[in-house]
Amino acid sequence: MLPMGVVTSRYRKPTAIDVLEMIASVFVMAAGVVLSVKAMQGTSPISSLPYVISLMSGLSLGTTMVIVYTILMLIEWALIRDRSKILLTLSQLPFTIIFSLFVDAIEVVLDPWVITGLAEQWIMVVLSCALIGFGVVLEIDANVSMLADDGLILAIHRVTKIRLDKVMIIFDVVFVASAFVLSYAVFHGFEGVGAGTIFSGIALGLFVKIFTGIVKKYIRKDGNID
Repeated sequence: MLPMGVVTSRYRKPTAIDVLEMIASVFVMAAGVVLSVKAMQGTSPISSLPYVISLMSGLSLGTTMVIVYTILMLIEWALIRDRSKILLTLSQLPFTIIFSLFVDAIEVVLDPWVITGLAEQWIMVVLSCALIGFGVVLEIDANVSMLADDGLILAIHRVTKIRLDKVMIIFDVVFVASAFVLSYAVFHGFEGVGAGTIFSGIALGLFVKIFTGIVKKYIRKDGNID
């Protein structure tokens, strides 16, 4: 979910407001993920594989996201091979757990709500993408930590020197393709992957640009976004 075109200032010791903003960011992103599931047009790219695994295993989406994100964190550590930097990435774990708890809690609250109309479904797709984009901007503005998917993307970029935007695209494609293959192999259909997934992958950057200006100008002028 890491966007291009958003730059943070140099590192500073996180304040209480930074931490609260980080928690708010994972709540907003969790809401976006759940709405993408409720829309039934394909989940967001980063939640597509955990969603399929959730359907297969019977585990909650939040639980499968903790498992998948922990694996991503271990891969990140294997790439870094620097103890000092590995310790810094440990901050991703508590926020990943909080994110997953928010996902499960919001799913429980919205469980009775069924969206059947195509127009309503696509409104939810757009809204979910907007929420994820807003959450990403808050995450970057907080500059406290990041979720494990973003951490791995940055680690791959730093190790391979491949441009960050290309790493992001490859990462999303691998996740969606894995969900696509696994879904077809197990369910003989495409659960969690659809037109909404493609839309989210394309539109997220636009929402990030929109909300970057809004956050910087109206929400937190003294934040970490330059």
